[in-house]
Amino acid sequence: MSQANTFGKALKVTFFGESHGVAIGAVIDGFPAGFPVNFSLIDSMISQRKPFSDFETKRNEQDKVEFLSGIDNYISNGSPIAFIIRNTDKRSEDYAYLKNVFRPGHADYVYYKKYGLLPQAGGGRASGRETIARVVAGALAVDFLRQRNIDIISYVSAIGAVGIKEYGKWYPEKDIFASPLRCPELHVQAEMQKLIDEVVASNDSIGGKITTLVKGLPAGIGEPLFEKLNTVLSMALLSIPGAKGIDFGEGFSGIHLKGSQYNDELTQKNGAVEFVSNHSGGIQAGISNGNMLIMNTVFRPASSIGIEQNTIDVSGKPIKVTIKGRHDACYIPRVAIVATSMAAIALMDLFLQNKNFERKL
Repeated sequence: MSQANTFGKALKVTFFGESHGVAIGAVIDGFPAGFPVNFSLIDSMISQRKPFSDFETKRNEQDKVEFLSGIDNYISNGSPIAFIIRNTDKRSEDYAYLKNVFRPGHADYVYYKKYGLLPQAGGGRASGRETIARVVAGALAVDFLRQRNIDIISYVSAIGAVGIKEYGKWYPEKDIFASPLRCPELHVQAEMQKLIDEVVASNDSIGGKITTLVKGLPAGIGEPLFEKLNTVLSMALLSIPGAKGIDFGEGFSGIHLKGSQYNDELTQKNGAVEFVSNHSGGIQAGISNGNMLIMNTVFRPASSIGIEQNTIDVSGKPIKVTIKGRHDACYIPRVAIVATSMAAIALMDLFLQNKNFERKL
C-alpha cells in the first residue's frame, strides 16, 4: 500500500486535500495523550503563512482549523488527531482557459502522464495551498519540542542573489516575524525588497533560500545509514512544494575547506562536551552531536508568471500561454514557517522512536 501521503513512523501524519477542493487537512496518529494543545501557537504559525504583500497571492482564505477528533477539553486524548481547513476563497473558473494546457514549470504534464488527469484548477494536490495542513500539524510538534527545551526557527536567508552573509546565526523569533520578508537583517531585507519590486514590475517571479536552525537538540538522535537525521529531515523539507535542494552545516560551501578546517574539534567545559566550531551543522554520521542544527533549503521561483511562454496542449499542439489569476511573485517569506513545521514533525517522530525517550509528559 502506498504511503506517499504519510510522513513518519512513530508519529504518522497523513495529509489530504487539493487547492480547490472542499478542504485541506491531516490525520495525526501516534501523538501522545495528555498534551495540552496550544491553540494560540497554532493561530500564530498559521498567520505567518498568510499572504501579506502585493507581490503575493490575493487569495484570502480564512484558514480556520476544525479539529474533528483526538482532542478533549483542549488536551490530546491519544486517538488520531484529525482536522480540516476549509477552502473558502477558491476561484476555479479562473483556470477554465487552462484546462487543456500544460503550464511550464507546473505539475500539469507529469500528473497527466502519471494519473491521466487534465490540468487541475489551482494545481490540485501539487499546490502550495496544501502546506496549511503542514503548519497546523507542525505547530503541535513545535510545542511538543519546546516543552523539552528544543526550539526551531526558520528565516529567509536569500532572495535570488541577495542574502545574509553570516553563517548559522540564531535570531529571536520576534525579529523574524517582525520582518515582512521574514529576514531578520534589515539592510538585507531592503535589498531583497528592491529585487522583488523589479521582478514584480517585469511580471516574473524569484526564488530563494530558507535557513532552519534547531537549538537544544541532544546528541544521539538519528540512525545509521538510511534513517540518518539529515536523511529524515531532507525527506521532510524537500517534500515542500518548490523545494529543490537542501544542505546541512557548511553544506556545498564546505568543499572549499580542508579537513583541518572543516573538522569540529571537541573540548570539555564544566563537565560538558562542547565543539570549538560547527561546520557539520550539528550532525555527524547522520546523528545529532548536541551542537546547533543548521540546514538550508532552496526553493525555485514560482511557476505562474505573467510573461508569455511557449508550451503545448494535451493534444500536443504548440500554444502560447500567459498565466492570469492570483499568484505569488515570491512565495519564499510564506514558506519559512512551513520549513519550521516540517522540521518539527520530523524531529518529534525521531524523538518518539528513540529508545531513550521518556514518553511521560
